[in-house]
Amino acid sequence: MTLRLKLMAGLVALCALGLAVAGAASAFALRSYLYDRVDQQLGRAEVLGRLPLAALLTRSPMPGRAGAERAGVERAVGPTDYLVEIRRPNGTVLRVAGSASPPPPAAPLLNLAGRSDAGSSKPSPTFTVVSDGQRYRAVQRDFPGGTRVLVALPLRPVADTVRRLVRIELAVGAALLVAMAALAWLWLTRGLRPLRQMVDTAAAIAGGDLDRRVPAGPAHSETGQLAAALNTMLGQIQAAFAARVASQEQVRRFAADASHELRTPLTSIRGYADLLRAGMVPADETDQALHRIQQEAARMGSLVDDLLYLAHLDERRPTRRVGLDLAALVRDAVADLRAAAPDRPVRAELPASCPVLGDSDALRQLVGNLLTNARVHTPRDAAVEVRLRGVPAPPARPAEATGPVGRPAGPVSSMPPGGAVLDVIDHGPGMPPEVADHVFDRFYRAADSRAQGRGGSGLGLAIVAATARAHGGRVEVTSAVGAGTTFRLLLPAPATEPTSSGPHGTVSRTAP
Repeated sequence: MTLRLKLMAGLVALCALGLAVAGAASAFALRSYLYDRVDQQLGRAEVLGRLPLAALLTRSPMPGRAGAERAGVERAVGPTDYLVEIRRPNGTVLRVAGSASPPPPAAPLLNLAGRSDAGSSKPSPTFTVVSDGQRYRAVQRDFPGGTRVLVALPLRPVADTVRRLVRIELAVGAALLVAMAALAWLWLTRGLRPLRQMVDTAAAIAGGDLDRRVPAGPAHSETGQLAAALNTMLGQIQAAFAARVASQEQVRRFAADASHELRTPLTSIRGYADLLRAGMVPADETDQALHRIQQEAARMGSLVDDLLYLAHLDERRPTRRVGLDLAALVRDAVADLRAAAPDRPVRAELPASCPVLGDSDALRQLVGNLLTNARVHTPRDAAVEVRLRGVPAPPARPAEATGPVGRPAGPVSSMPPGGAVLDVIDHGPGMPPEVADHVFDRFYRAADSRAQGRGGSGLGLAIVAATARAHGGRVEVTSAVGAGTTFRLLLPAPATEPTSSGPHGTVSRTAP
C-alpha cells in the first residue's frame, strides 16, 4: 500500500471507530432512558390504584360473576399497553390486555415471576420477564388472602425504537465514512504533493539533471523545511560533483600539458645523446652538443620544480609565514629587472617599508615572476612601472582574506582594508580579453608568444596566482590592446595572532 492509502485507511478507521463508539453510547443511552420511562409508568400508584379491583381481589369469585369481573378489569385497563394478570387464591388466572397491547403470551407471566412481599402497600420493584421470545417489564403485588396481581408493559416498542436508531446511525455513519474517505483522499493528495515532487526531483537527478530542485514550500511546515534541506543538500552535492569533475579535468589536462612540455626537452636530450653515442657529432661540436643537453636538462628540471611547487600549493598545506618587509623584496626584484634589461625604462614607487606576513621565498618568486613576465612579453623599450603601497587596516577590525584569484575585465577592483597592494604596469602592446581571461591558467601561452619564441613554460603566472591565494590574497589583471597591462597583487594585513615555532620554522596563521 502507498503512504496515501495507509493514511486514508487510518483516518477512515479512526472515524469509523469514533462513530461506532458514539452510536453504541447513544443506543445504550436511549435504551436506558426508555426503560426508565417504562419503569416510571409501572411504578405509578395509579397503575394499581385506579383499577377497581379491591372488591374483586378480596373476595372469592361468585357464580355468574366472572364475566362482570373481566368487564370491570377491561374497563379499568382501557386502551393502553398494560397487560394485567390476576391470580385468585384458588389458582384461577384472569388475564386482561389493553387494546393497544400486543397479544399476550400463551403462558401467564405470573408463572415466571417470583412472589413479592404479601400485604405490602407499595408495588414491588420492576423486573424483566421473557416469554415466547417477547420481553416484558413487569411489577406485581400480593394481596392478603393469596391474590396476586401482575401488571406488565411490552418492551417491543423500546426494542423497535432502539433498532431504528441503530439503523439510522449505520446509514448516516456509512455516508459519513464515504464522505470522509473522499475528503481524506483529496486532502492527502494535496498534502502529499510535495513528497511526489521530491520523488520526481530525485528521479530527474538520478537521470542526470543535476540542476533540478524541489519546489519550495511554506517555511514553517515540515515539507517546506524538508524541501529547503534537500535543496541545500542537492546544491552541495552538485557543487561537490562539479568540483570533482573539474578536478579530474584539471588533472587530465595537467598530465597532458606536462607530458607535452616535458616531451620537447626529453626529445632534444635523447637526440643529442644518440648522435654522440653514434659518433656522428664532429669533435669540434661535441662541447656544443653537451651544452645543449645541459640546457635542455636544466629546462626540464626547472619545469619539474615548477610542477612540484604548484602541486605543493594545490595541497593547501599551511605555508611558512614570518613577518617580512615586502618593500625590500620588491626593491631587490626591481634591481634584478634593471640588471637583466639595462635599456628598459623602469620606474619604481616604493615606501620605506611595507610589513606583511608570509613566506619570503614564495613572495620573492611571486614578485620576480610578475617582473619577468613584463620583461619577456613586452618590447625592450616598453616602460615598466612598479608601485607598492600599504593600506592601514581599521583599528577595531581584524584584517580579512580578500578572496580567490580574480580576472576582472574592467577597472581594477578596490584595495582591501589593510594589507599591501603591488601594481606591476607595463606599457607594452597589451592583451585582448580572450587572452587576459586565461593568463593565470597553467601551460597557457598566447599564440604570438609562441611565434616569437618567448612563450616560456606557461607556469609563471599560475604560480603567481597560487602563491597569492595561499597567502590569503589575490592577483588581478587589467589589459587592453594598445594600452598595456596591469597586474595587481593584493595581500591581507598581517595577522594579530602570535606566531608559534614549529619543526619547519616559524609558522603563523592569518586571522579568519
